[in-house]
Order: sequence, then C-alpha cells, then structure tokens
Amino acid sequence: MVKQYLVIILLSLSCLVKAQQGQAKFDTARFNQCIDLATYFVSCENYNQAAIDRYIKAEDISSIEWLTYRSNNKWHIAGIVTTGSTFTLAKNISIDSLGQVTELPLSADTAWLSAPGSAVAIANQQFQLVRDTCNLYFNTFVHPNTDQTISVWFLPAFQPSGQAIYGCEWEYIFDKTGKSLLKQNAFINKLTGVWIGQPKEIWLNYRNTDKPTAGSLFFALSFRDYFTRLRIDTRVSTSTIAKNANGEYGWTHKMK
Repeated sequence: MVKQYLVIILLSLSCLVKAQQGQAKFDTARFNQCIDLATYFVSCENYNQAAIDRYIKAEDISSIEWLTYRSNNKWHIAGIVTTGSTFTLAKNISIDSLGQVTELPLSADTAWLSAPGSAVAIANQQFQLVRDTCNLYFNTFVHPNTDQTISVWFLPAFQPSGQAIYGCEWEYIFDKTGKSLLKQNAFINKLTGVWIGQPKEIWLNYRNTDKPTAGSLFFALSFRDYFTRLRIDTRVSTSTIAKNANGEYGWTHKMK
C-alpha cells in the first residue's frame, strides 16, 4: 500500500513538473529592455561613424576614441584620448537630426563629459588584458542607467577582415560620477566569426544562456540586412528576426 502511494506521489510530481514546463513563457519584458539597449548601441555606432567620416580624410584620428552619450534627451559626442584612468578632450562636435557634423570649440560646455569620460578611461584600463589576448577590434558604448549608474560596454566590432563577430560581451558599471567601478558583468561564449556577403540564413549559438543577450541583439540589428533570416538560439527558446511581406522587420519567439 505504501509503495502504491509512493508511485502515485511520484507520478503526480512528474505531471506537475511537465505542466510547469509547459507553462513557461518567453520573457518579453526583458527582451524589450535588451532591444532598447541594442538600439541605443546602434544609434551610438551611427553617430560615431558620422564623426569618423568627418575627419578621417583630413587628419590622423587613430588615437581618438569616440564617445557618444545621451542625457537629458540630448545626444552628445566627443572624441577623447584616454591615458591611464584619465582622459583629455580632442574633438567636441554636434550632429543634427540630418546627420550634419559640426565641430565645436573645445572650450564649449562639456560638463556632461566628466562622468562618462572617466568611466571609459577606467573601463579601458580594466579591459586592456582582453584586448591584448583576443586580438579583436571592439566597439565601446557608454549607457546611462535608470538608477543613475553608468555602464561601459565592450562588444565585438565589424573586423577589418570582413567578419562580424559574436559570442562575447562585457559591461562595467560605475557610480554616477564615473570614477567608482561597482560591478563587472561578462558573457563569454564560443567566439564565432561570420563572413558578410551572400545573403543566407544564420543561427547564433547562445545555447549556454536562457535569454538573448544585449550583444546578440546588437549583432542582429547591425547585420540583419545581410541575412535572409537571423535566429538567436538559446537554451530554452529561439528568437527570429525576418522581413515580412511589407519589407518590415519583426521578431518571433518560440519556447523549446
């Protein structure tokens, strides 16, 4: 009799687990947060490229790091040079809604730059070992967080070889002054290079995590035009971006 009860209990627990697994839903709220962050990164990269295009033919800007930052509903852009944990301003520019680049005097108001500039300088120090060991080019993005902290992100850039890289991302979180490092987050998967050329379908392997990361979504938004369909494959779900009949991009999510 005891054995019968035990079997019934075990069967009940098994059914409960399966029912709970069947009720699992895609975390749309977190996905939307990561999409917003990835969209911010894409905007920063576009502004940075506009600044580079403005100067690259006229002067050597190889030592300059472009810092694009949004605060008080306004975009700010500066070219800085970091030395140790400090930085100096090399270029001060503005870009209007049409993408027109205007150089401003270095003496113009750059109060906004103090915190993100310090955060980038310190984060660069911390990240240098990674740069030295993996031999890749990285994008640097600075993001103001809702809790008044500042995040500096390092994501693989499009490489001179013609490859797009995915599979790693680093975030350094600073206090609101940009001078005190509070926390470091890292996602490191198998680094994968993808040749950008003939359109094809691609699966991004993120099966060692449960949810699409900010870096994976940045890759998707940056290179979606080069693939017929792009799918992020995690441990528990797949997220696919593709064009619909109207030529508009949309996401679909499926739990495994």
